[in-house]
Amino acid sequence: MIEYELMYIVPTSFTEEAVGNVEVSVSAILTKAGAAIAKTVRLGKFRLAYPIKHQRHGHYVLVRFTAEPAALADINNALRLSPDQVLRHLILKAEEAGEEKFDLVQFQEVTVEGRDDRTRRLKAAKPAERADKEKVVQAQKEGVAALEGAEPAEAPASAVEQLSPEELQKKIDAALEEKA
Repeated sequence: MIEYELMYIVPTSFTEEAVGNVEVSVSAILTKAGAAIAKTVRLGKFRLAYPIKHQRHGHYVLVRFTAEPAALADINNALRLSPDQVLRHLILKAEEAGEEKFDLVQFQEVTVEGRDDRTRRLKAAKPAERADKEKVVQAQKEGVAALEGAEPAEAPASAVEQLSPEELQKKIDAALEEKA
């Protein structure tokens, strides 16, 4: 007989007493398959990595047992066919599972009764901070242009000379004639 470790997750819709009943039914599945249970440990309620059947948390239970390798198929099938009680399960050899030290973070319920319903407001950046950010962005653009071998960027739009509508029309006509 080989020593195995079974970890399974019970939905949080079950109460503590119901989780005890699920433990009893899983123990019955194991003993029916010819396994000898060494120990059962309820690890607690933890958040799942991703939702399973609309459940975000689950009660984790760890069982150490010894059984013949041929009995594992029966145990897996029985646990797979009870999805209302066991969300997920995993059976490993005890030597593969390692020590019994767990670094799990316990689930803590959050109450939202005293929560403030005001919407969050973004702080407007101060004018000095905005000017500093614009200078940094301009310096970054000039640095990239220098690395690419391009000429430095032109002056900001505020420093461009002001043209009258007639002068602007003349420049546009001259540019169009050059293209043609």
